[in-house]
Amino acid sequence: MARFLTLCGAGLLTVFALQPALASVEVENFWLRESIPGQPNGAGFGKFVNSGSDDRVLVGASSTIAEDVEIHRHVRDGEQMRMEAMDALVIPAGEEVVLQPGGYHLMLMQLQRPLVVGEEHDLVLIFSDGTTIEVKVPVKSLVDSSSRGHGHRH
Repeated sequence: MARFLTLCGAGLLTVFALQPALASVEVENFWLRESIPGQPNGAGFGKFVNSGSDDRVLVGASSTIAEDVEIHRHVRDGEQMRMEAMDALVIPAGEEVVLQPGGYHLMLMQLQRPLVVGEEHDLVLIFSDGTTIEVKVPVKSLVDSSSRGHGHRH
């Protein structure tokens, strides 16, 4: 019985030791862009907020709607911008990292079907320490209707 309690105590200590790491990163306003007709891939955006004292490292993601999910960024190549895959994305301690069009983003590779406005899809974010965050992510329009009529030209 003492051995069982020792093992249970060790297990609880492990669970509680992991809790601060799990709580240190929050995801906010994640969304998927509706599919561009004829394109096999999609894109995901949102914000990571790291309230912890240690950097967190996003190393991957998965979704049942896509064959694979990759971390990407836009980089300048001479006069052109191009996308490139990244092995990981660091979310520094006490900081925010935004995934947005033209910057860091998630690429959903080989979609099972087009992303349609109004749908929601599960997204699992995977960190270097083995923790995951599961979120339901809505699909939004290619054009943000909130910017229409406010002097923005696209």
